[in-house]
Amino acid sequence: MLIGEVARRSGVSVRMLRHYDAVGLLRPTGRTVGGYREYSPGDVRRLFHVEGLRTLGLSLAQVGEALHDPGFAPSALVADLVRATEERLERDRELLARLRTVDAAGPETWAEVVDVVGLLRAFGSPTAGHRQQAALAAGDWPALPAEMLARTLLAETDPHAAGALRWALRRTVARAGDPDGRPWPHSRRVCARASPGSGDGRPTR
Repeated sequence: MLIGEVARRSGVSVRMLRHYDAVGLLRPTGRTVGGYREYSPGDVRRLFHVEGLRTLGLSLAQVGEALHDPGFAPSALVADLVRATEERLERDRELLARLRTVDAAGPETWAEVVDVVGLLRAFGSPTAGHRQQAALAAGDWPALPAEMLARTLLAETDPHAAGALRWALRRTVARAGDPDGRPWPHSRRVCARASPGSGDGRPTR
């Protein structure tokens, strides 16, 4: 079977088949009189093995090791792939949450996008003072989602940063009501849960 037919039947491009040949991952068994690559049924089976392993996230080097070494144990490598995939999914979830927050804030310019991203990064700072300053800035951001502030408040452990977040959340809730003019009920419940029981939650400097 010539390379063009293998490409059509397998869905693997001719360019990739040539690359597999060049790196020694899948070399065709023979050549025609004219020098064209000629693949045997065994070569085609190996190609599907290669593509199957690649769908699991293996690199070409790892695929080659798995196919060439009969003693290659998959358990450790598969476990590493599971961990790497879980980490990638967590990063993707964090990215999706960040994008949704930026979208909900409704920035009209890229400068405003940068401002929102800066606030989100500051909320994740290991320094409580930076988180407090971010909360104070968030209180003046007219469209910052109250739900995001509520989640940040529930996760905050520093009392001063938490106080600043309560203040910012109350300001945001007061500005952002539903179509009937009522504040978001979930955010109001969060304010109540996170409040120490007295005071208005305004941060002290």
